[in-house]
Parts: sequence; structure tokens; C-alpha cells
Amino acid sequence: MTTDIEATARRIHEVLRSAPSSSRSHRALHAKGTLALGTFDPSGALADLTTAPHLAADSSPATIRFSHPGGDPHVSDAVPSGRGMAVKLRGPAGVHDLVGVSSPAFLVRDGASFLELLAARAPDPATGAPDPDRMMAFVGTHPESLPAVQAAMGAQVPSSYTSLTYNGLHTFFLVDRAGDRRPFRWSWVPVGSERFLEPPVPDGFDLAVELADRLATAPADAAFDLVVALGEPDDPTDDPTAIWPERPRVVAGRLQVESVSRERDPIIFDPTNVTEGLSLPEGDEILQLRRATYGLSYSTRTSD
Repeated sequence: MTTDIEATARRIHEVLRSAPSSSRSHRALHAKGTLALGTFDPSGALADLTTAPHLAADSSPATIRFSHPGGDPHVSDAVPSGRGMAVKLRGPAGVHDLVGVSSPAFLVRDGASFLELLAARAPDPATGAPDPDRMMAFVGTHPESLPAVQAAMGAQVPSSYTSLTYNGLHTFFLVDRAGDRRPFRWSWVPVGSERFLEPPVPDGFDLAVELADRLATAPADAAFDLVVALGEPDDPTDDPTAIWPERPRVVAGRLQVESVSRERDPIIFDPTNVTEGLSLPEGDEILQLRRATYGLSYSTRTSD
């Protein structure tokens, strides 16, 4: 990895903050969101593969943030789009952040391409919307972005934050007692099926209100299984645009969302936050850029 991560992250953050809808008091991306609290109970299925106690045996309190992926804190939930779910597990070995989105893959594999993407998606002054020709040209020169672009184009409005699958996108490693590492990817899979609203969706539809109502009336429905795909040695571990072939999957545990949080946001979710028994991939530029860019966003929204 030869990219200057900190300098590239600063440039990405500057471009994101230059958007007219961006607010310095909110995140540069995933600006609109709602916090919740819950508990994660491991199944024990990973006990032989990792020494991380929160994934092997011990229950952990969880802080959860559901979000819209854009930088506008006032965007309507009635607009079809992907969504995000970030979970902070506080276990006996420290904090593990699992930051997921409903897309099956990331859009690009390096910082330079992400800056090109931001330029391609910039609103056309004449229409106020991105120019489809620019986006098509970008996809033509970056075919690795196609799965994520197709997912964005086909996105629907979920009936609930709790009715979507959220994917971690990056590869991480389970580390066992002998120090052996096994690559894995993870997803939060809703205990109920994925559900979406039929259009047209009323302009006033609010996913935060729906979540609060669900937790007040049917909290058992607000749960996710942590599904782990166990990789093989030749699976790509440094490219979040690459979708793995079918791999053995195990349910590592269940997250029960229990209540809406009264905790004040800001809170930062860093996808590189892992504990003992876990390790990060080498060479994943996007993962390191997310860490650096999220840090800049956090500093900006907490500085005033």
C-alpha cells in the first residue's frame, strides 16, 4: 500500500463536506441515523476459531446505530436507498465495532478511485442531480464497482431498519489459541425475513419512529443473527469490491435490539476496532481510509 492514507482521507473528507446538504454538526456520510441499545449473545460456534471472548462465550452490551448512507441529515426515509447498521460491542477484551451496510460490496478498492467516484456523482448544476453519463463512464473504467452500483440502483424502502441484512464488506481474521488465522466476512441477518414497502411510500415515513414503535410493541422482532462466512486461503482479503464465492457459514450469535438509546450522538464506530482473537487484513486501503476519514468527520462534528 503506497497511498498516503491521511492525506487522501483529508481530501475525501473535504469533498464530502463541500456538498450543499452537508452539516458540520453531523457525519460526513450516514448523517441521518438513530441510536439503540441491545445485547449480543454468542452461540459458541466460533469458540475453537477465536480467543475473542465476546464471540465465544460472553454476552456483551451493544450500542447500535441505524442510518441512511448519505450526507444529508434531513433526507426522507421514503426515498429508496441502501441503509447502514453499526454495532459497538463492549466485551471483556475491549471494544469491537462491526460497521455494515445493506450493499453486497463496496464501490471501489482504493482512495484515488473513491475520489473519482465522488466527482462522477457530483450534482450537475443544470439539474441538481448526478449526470447518468458520468456515472456510466465511471463504471466503464471501474467494472469492480458494478455490484455495488446495481445494488444502489435496485434499492427499495425497507419496512424497518430491522428488516434488512447488513454486510461488513471487508475481510477480517479469526485468531485461535495457537495463533492460526482464518479469514472471515460477516453479515447481520434479520431473524425475520427482509421486508420492503410497496411504492409509493408516504413522504412522512420515518424509520426511527417505526423502530421506536416496534421496540415498544414487538421487541422480539428486532433481532439479528451474526452470520460468519469462513474463507479459504485463496479468497481475496484486501478488496472490499470482491464478492466471495459461497463459503461455509455459521451463526456466531444473536443481537437483540432492546431500546432506543438516549445517549447523545456523537459516537464513533471504527471498522478497524477489533479485540484479541481478531486481526485486520493487510493491504485493504479502503478499510484504512474509512478509519482515517471517520476520525476527521468525528473531529469536525465535535469541534463546535
